[in-house]
Amino acid sequence: MVQICQAEACRANGAEALLAHASARLACASGQTRADGAVTLEPVYCLGLCATGPAAMVDDQLRARVSAATVDAWAARFEKVTP
Repeated sequence: MVQICQAEACRANGAEALLAHASARLACASGQTRADGAVTLEPVYCLGLCATGPAAMVDDQLRARVSAATVDAWAARFEKVTP
């Protein structure tokens, strides 16, 4: 489960573009689960890390200052998962 905050503070720091990058890189539409079941991508609203956005939660772990490079690392991790 990958959740990317879309609240105002995170959007001001690029969360909208980050969600689009995540969708492309993870091969998973926003609000959907990938066909192989390895990843679900969800936009969420406020993870409470407003001062360190954009924020995300991956498998119940909060992440601050998430970048495209961070998403790329997650993608590599999810590519190794086999259903």
